[in-house]
Amino acid sequence: MKTLILTSMMAMIALASAPKHVYVTVGSDAVSNSQKSLSSIKKLAATEEVTVLKVREDELVKLSKLMHDKHNRCGGFVFHESLEEAQSFLNVKANAQKNFAPVNYTITEGPRVEAMVSMTQEINIRTTIEKLSAFNNRYYQAQTGVDSQAFVKKTWQDLAANRTDVKVEYFEHSSWKQPSVVMTIEGSDAPNEIVVIGGHADSIAGWWGRERARAPGADDNASGIATITEIIRIAMDMGYKPKRTVKFMAYAAEEVGLRGSKEIAQAHKRAGMNVVGVVQFDMTNHKGTDDLDIVFMTDFTNDAQTKFMGKLIDEYVKVPWGYSKCGYGCSDHASWHSAGYPAAMPFESTMGDINGHIHTARDTISQSNDDAVHAEKFAKLGVAFLVEMGK
Repeated sequence: MKTLILTSMMAMIALASAPKHVYVTVGSDAVSNSQKSLSSIKKLAATEEVTVLKVREDELVKLSKLMHDKHNRCGGFVFHESLEEAQSFLNVKANAQKNFAPVNYTITEGPRVEAMVSMTQEINIRTTIEKLSAFNNRYYQAQTGVDSQAFVKKTWQDLAANRTDVKVEYFEHSSWKQPSVVMTIEGSDAPNEIVVIGGHADSIAGWWGRERARAPGADDNASGIATITEIIRIAMDMGYKPKRTVKFMAYAAEEVGLRGSKEIAQAHKRAGMNVVGVVQFDMTNHKGTDDLDIVFMTDFTNDAQTKFMGKLIDEYVKVPWGYSKCGYGCSDHASWHSAGYPAAMPFESTMGDINGHIHTARDTISQSNDDAVHAEKFAKLGVAFLVEMGK
């Protein structure tokens, strides 16, 4: 009897300590490298563009590193709570134009936009990058990932301190420590139409000891959050009140499968919310491509909104811009695209010229000449998008 009890206890302990397996979707072009590098991966289903994989949860960070090193993708995969959810993502096309509600992409707010664009200040963006990258890391399971989001929340609250129509709150996630931060400006005329301006707030380095690893993430993605923070500052200083509801978002857990933005986008979808436009600011301060300042990703984005943002650059920012491809699940815009909402992603360079220091301890502002000159161009674009979409 004692032997039987001991055997049963040992079996229970072994079961409890067995690595947990989860489901992810990746671009089908990345499957071969994933299988070579991660011993636990099992291919379950696939289309030409997207593949469902089963993988050990403790290898997700290693998968993220692989996507960066081998495929020039910041995220590079999407985490799923179930096999059924993963399979539902197989039919999401890179360039599919969904049945979006018609949006009038017209430029009508010239004087107001020009006044607000002129208020951007490089030093503000630089200072926010420095403060965020001063955290040892902003890893989604580390206390510093929680603390850095508290800093973002307080910063945004302080900027909106005099506004009764603005709220800043956490979007809590049950499966990890780090919350997302959401700032909402209630629309005056069309509050049920929503414009989202977001970027991910977490950072990562290596694939071992990640909760302690130094991951300043100055470019990836303190630069995006700093860009959004400057857009918010200008909107608050100018007393901007949109007709549509505007939500600014700092997503948690992007680096491990777009997990924060996926939960938020899917929550909007389940509630039947009418999100009319989404822009993702993920990496804005590395001038990697000589002849282009702003580069739009053409896959898993909305073509009409992307072209509209190109017109905003020509009208208000006046810098050279172009196109590149991002790859499956490379950033949070893919979460909104997969949920059926129009999204765009302006990026700091072509993917071929991506910042080689991201996901390492070397991702510091010193790699960008200790300034935020490049990111300021994105802040100007963000202000123009805010006003011309929010009206």
